[in-house]
Amino acid sequence: MSAYDAIETVDPAQHHVAALQVWYNLNRERARIEQELAVSYEALINRYREKCAECDREKRNAMLWEKEQRMAERELNGLKAAAESSPFAFVVIDGDGAIFREDLIARGEEGGSQAAHELHQQLKAYFHENPHFSSIDTIFVHVVLSVDGLSRALHASGTLPITDHAILTKFGRGFCRAQPLFSFTDVGYGKEQADHKVRKLFEVMEKNIQCRCLILAGCHDNGYATFLESFRSNQKICLLETTPPAADFRKLSFKRVFFPSVFRSEPLPARSMAPPQYAPAPTAAPRYPGSAGSPPPGFNGELGIASLPSPAPTASPKQAPPASLVASKPDGQPSSYAAVGRSSAPITINIASQKKPAASRPYYQLNKDDERVDVPLPKPDPNAVKSLEDRMHANGKNFCNRYYLMNSCKSANCSFYHGDRLSPAELLVLRHKTRNLPCGAGRSCREISCNLGHHCANPGSCYFGNNCRFADMHGMDIKPTIKIYEDGTREIL
Repeated sequence: MSAYDAIETVDPAQHHVAALQVWYNLNRERARIEQELAVSYEALINRYREKCAECDREKRNAMLWEKEQRMAERELNGLKAAAESSPFAFVVIDGDGAIFREDLIARGEEGGSQAAHELHQQLKAYFHENPHFSSIDTIFVHVVLSVDGLSRALHASGTLPITDHAILTKFGRGFCRAQPLFSFTDVGYGKEQADHKVRKLFEVMEKNIQCRCLILAGCHDNGYATFLESFRSNQKICLLETTPPAADFRKLSFKRVFFPSVFRSEPLPARSMAPPQYAPAPTAAPRYPGSAGSPPPGFNGELGIASLPSPAPTASPKQAPPASLVASKPDGQPSSYAAVGRSSAPITINIASQKKPAASRPYYQLNKDDERVDVPLPKPDPNAVKSLEDRMHANGKNFCNRYYLMNSCKSANCSFYHGDRLSPAELLVLRHKTRNLPCGAGRSCREISCNLGHHCANPGSCYFGNNCRFADMHGMDIKPTIKIYEDGTREIL
């Protein structure tokens, strides 16, 4: 076969078929690309729409934030203006330790008024001299104390030899009336009552932005030094020193102020101050009207010590013993401030030797914090316990405590048993039962005939734990420091 013949045998359509196949492949690739473009475009459109919606939200939020910012700025500027226009100073005084001068207290309302004016002038002078406080014109002063406890401490120590125990109340009245922003708060009995109130007032005012200067008068008590540790960085706090500060205050770097014209600069004496002594003259003693050789009124010839004159005797054969206080313990140590200064009846210091009050006289006891301590009862007779229980079951009622223990039940419809008298042993059992019932007055009870309980009998190892009727008193000190008899006589234990 010739070459010509071979060429003639190739199919002419084969070329077109190949070209068509190429075109078909290209068309299919184009369709694929178009599909991908359509999907990508759709995704891009969705993202665009999302971004547009997000942008719209952000624009609205930005407008709201801008509006809120303007409102907040106006409010802040208003608060700043209010704070700057009404700055004040707050002075909180623990009056049990930062004590006003006795010459001011002795003058009652007049002395209180003078103390208030003098303190106000001293504070204003201090603020105007200090650049940080020069804008302060309003001054609050809050004195917190136990009026009765301090007045008795002043009298018992001889610092304020005035028997009118209301003199401190009169002083406080004059103090408050002289300055409308000054207050004088009596917190009553309890060692920590004044401390607690002082600290709460301090904490509230420390957070008050308008309070530019916060002054605490409590340098006599180390407890305040520990309390102030957390406020070290606060520049608006000052300490008002009266008596020499307690040891822990030396570590604190707060500013100090002193007003000796208003407050005592020395603490109260630790024990009672004896009246002046008079040495007997070497020559014959002068005679005074009365029996021959009798000493002058108010003079104790045995000790050579002056004492208050006794009232003239009356026709009555019996004379009520005066309220007195044994000023020192039997071992000669001075009595504590809490025992002497926080007593509740007028006290006459008698430094002459005294006999202890008879044990049979009714009395109640207080601990060092002026809290009622129950007088221990003798152990009951088991036979009496059984006898009382049997009688109670037979009667179907509990015995009336007032009827049997106080010989007086004033309730016309008393639901408890009134009947035959109990034996002394059974009465003791009933006293034990009554002692398990908490007194409504709690540790503040001063009713000498109260038979109810005032604390748990076993505060350190109570079987009932938190279920005890006296659970809130388990931390109480039940060691008595003073006896108080029904006639007002006091005996330091």
